[in-house]
Amino acid sequence: MNGRGPVLRVSNLRAGYLPGVDILRGIDLEVTPTGITTVIGPNGAGKSTLLKAIFGLVPPRAGEVQFDGQVINGWPPHRCKLAGLAYVPQAGSTFPQLTVEENLRLGGWLLRSRPADLRRQLEWVYETFPVLAGLRRTRATLLSGGQLRMLAVAKELVVPPKVVLVDEPTAGLAPKVAAEVYELLTRLSELGITILLVDQNVVESVKIASGCYLIAGGRVLRSGSGRWFLENLQQIITEMLRGRTEAPA
Repeated sequence: MNGRGPVLRVSNLRAGYLPGVDILRGIDLEVTPTGITTVIGPNGAGKSTLLKAIFGLVPPRAGEVQFDGQVINGWPPHRCKLAGLAYVPQAGSTFPQLTVEENLRLGGWLLRSRPADLRRQLEWVYETFPVLAGLRRTRATLLSGGQLRMLAVAKELVVPPKVVLVDEPTAGLAPKVAAEVYELLTRLSELGITILLVDQNVVESVKIASGCYLIAGGRVLRSGSGRWFLENLQQIITEMLRGRTEAPA
């Protein structure tokens, strides 16, 4: 991780869906600017719940989420988005019967009263995703799996974000298409967009990461640089599969 302070900090975060049942059981996490921070872990570890709690979709029961110097506990998603925090869910966030451009315009809904800004952002998106520029009049239902993932990410960039939360972007994709998605995330990072990536593809997601967290049972088991995780992959995978923790409960 670089020497700059975190743009996103999660402290002792607890959250869940049922009364008295915590999925997140005291998560601490920091995301430094202009890099990719990857969160890995087994099914049921709380990875997706973590992103939802950060983005205001699951209210935290305890702890704190701080974004760009502000505590955002209790903020609704639209306020998070206005502040520069975007969220790409694992489930489809595009509308299949709408065209690529109509989907992107929905992503820019918060700019609807500033048409010049909206046009400028749409052109930036098309320059960044030239494949989508050639498909702007095509209905989303006709796109390939990789193109749909690209559209889902692009849709969240129309309102310029500082940090993008990305949940399992390669789930169900063929390896070649998944590789294209990782290339896309790397390119966005190089453009100065910070990414918090949740992924089960341990090897590939660690390769592109500047910082990594391994979580299981709603707690952080390991944290470190992407390089350290890559050099110790066998140990990391073993700990992930066994669910072992060396941190105190």
